[in-house]
Amino acid sequence: MKLSALCRRLSALSACRLLPGSGGDVELARARFDSRQVEPRDLFCALPGAAHDGQEHVAMAKSQGAAAVLSTKPRAKPELPWIVVENPGALRQLSALSAHELLDHPGQSLWLAAVTGTNGKSTVVHLLQQALQDCAVPTAIAGTLGLEVPGATDQALPKIHNTTPEADVLALWLHRAHQAKAKAAVLEASSHGIALGRMTGLPLRAAAWTNLSHDHLDFHHTMEAYAAAKAALFHELPAGVPALFPPTPAIEQALAGMAATPVPWSLGESQQGEALRGSARLDTDGLILDIDGFFGAARIHSRLIGMHNAENLLVAFGLACASGADRSAVAAALSQVGSAPGRLERVQGPEGCHLFVDYAHTPDALAHVIDALRAQYPGRRIGVVFGAGGDRDPAKRQPMGCAVGERADWCVVTSDNPRTEDPHAIAAEVARGIPQRTSLEHEVIVSRRTAIRESVARLSPGDILLVAGKGHETYQETDGIRRPFDDRQELQEALACFL
Repeated sequence: MKLSALCRRLSALSACRLLPGSGGDVELARARFDSRQVEPRDLFCALPGAAHDGQEHVAMAKSQGAAAVLSTKPRAKPELPWIVVENPGALRQLSALSAHELLDHPGQSLWLAAVTGTNGKSTVVHLLQQALQDCAVPTAIAGTLGLEVPGATDQALPKIHNTTPEADVLALWLHRAHQAKAKAAVLEASSHGIALGRMTGLPLRAAAWTNLSHDHLDFHHTMEAYAAAKAALFHELPAGVPALFPPTPAIEQALAGMAATPVPWSLGESQQGEALRGSARLDTDGLILDIDGFFGAARIHSRLIGMHNAENLLVAFGLACASGADRSAVAAALSQVGSAPGRLERVQGPEGCHLFVDYAHTPDALAHVIDALRAQYPGRRIGVVFGAGGDRDPAKRQPMGCAVGERADWCVVTSDNPRTEDPHAIAAEVARGIPQRTSLEHEVIVSRRTAIRESVARLSPGDILLVAGKGHETYQETDGIRRPFDDRQELQEALACFL
């Protein structure tokens, strides 16, 4: 697309002007938000960031072959052609739309859905992808577990560090999915990604909200603002698009006035007006989920454990049916799907013991996972190794300690990803949340490797051990440096040492 044509399209949405520079009316290939990733003929979108302003990297983009720049602050005599966005508040929106426009809106050829919520996003996306693919619907996914396109090589897709990557990365992901002849795509929509406009330009055909609990208040400050950020995704949906959500007062208030078709879902006793209902019970192999309501009746017999996974299965079933897949085929497929990587993932342990790795890193997630293990293995001793991340919502640290302290039989507080914070200070803050009234055995071991090894060494026959917080991650970030560290591998090495 010619630069002038893109400028005209953007100008229809917000005031823009074109400074021609020395390159003339160039033909653009892609929009890029990271100057280090720019290639010849690309449009460099100079966005403000948490630490740096993209304006500082125009020279780098030019050296990489950028054909033009989009930003709010042009240079006095720009060497490159420059689209100037007059309203700074529209910059992210127009950058996102440019990314999709220059790749010919690849998402329009796919059934595209988004999943938001404090917990459960990755599991729902994983379940949905597997179910759709079993129903002969090749499905691409994006989220905490990375980008994936059926049939595409790892080299064709960039590595991502955010749950919801920037719009230029999402546009490329959808472009690769279109090239691979995928029929559907599903992504995790984080509150940060929604608030920062990364979802702009996505033609969503369905959306789901899993739950709302304490997290990310360092960014949103209040639970009301956190809920509003997630609700913004639903308020952008056009009329007729199904919007699945749990009908809690906070969520219903945040969604009031949306144009999308409301599909409230509920697990347990039916409430009046709920459109998607599930009733679950645990058994020795996992759980049995009976479903009725909006999409019809079905039964899922899953190997997953815990009522939180019954909720995840219910939401995944609803989204799969919303895509047009046959509900009986969806239920049969979901009955066969295993857990997502790092989500109550089993690690082979000694006879009679059960070892799990889970990504739980909020008070609510920890509570649900421990409750699930308690229900599945009644009468067993449950030990938990966990910690809290640095540079993230410190207000949740003591509640995390409380959630574990009220449910486990013993625990070790350790380091998660301290990032730039002091890991000893983080661990001490988490430990302060462990209720003094409990008789819980607990200690602080800041070295995560040592914490895991000493926890394995204290296991008795029949015990349950949960290592929580990092799940699928294969690194630990300390002092801003990511070093290889995989809880699953650490558990296996500990077992080799002590058992």
